[in-house]
Amino acid sequence: MFTGIIEEMGEITAIAPAGDGWRLTVRAPRAAADAVHGESIAVSGVCLTVVDSTADTFDADVMKQTLDVAAIGSATVGTRVNIEKAMPVGARLGGHIVQGHVDGVGEVLEVRPGAQWSVLRISLPGDLAPLVVDKGSISVDGTSLTVSAVSAPADPSPGSRSR
Repeated sequence: MFTGIIEEMGEITAIAPAGDGWRLTVRAPRAAADAVHGESIAVSGVCLTVVDSTADTFDADVMKQTLDVAAIGSATVGTRVNIEKAMPVGARLGGHIVQGHVDGVGEVLEVRPGAQWSVLRISLPGDLAPLVVDKGSISVDGTSLTVSAVSAPADPSPGSRSR
């Protein structure tokens, strides 16, 4: 489990075919410093398992199903990624509960900067829309966000959110 609070920005430094998926090498010095084989690290919201590590990188395998439903499937060498290590049991939950099991990819339709925060308007695939509720949470590239409003796709009114 993760909190959706990003701990560092990493960078994909290598992508190698691995069966029907990929083996990624990610440069993320904070996360890699004490990473061990079998540990879970969220890479832009996708829960990946460390298979090898150095002082500043870790390797993880990504299966085809994940590449098909997550934004990481379009990543290339040099892509910057959000990194979060798994939440330790008994730790204070600083964000929301984020599993790292990605259901699909949405599209950011609008970003409205505000004085203290920005409002994102996001369109989702129709089969995922019923899962999003007002005042619930959603993870975007691993960052946990609170849903401030939900609207039908055709609602162009200010302040509306597409599902």
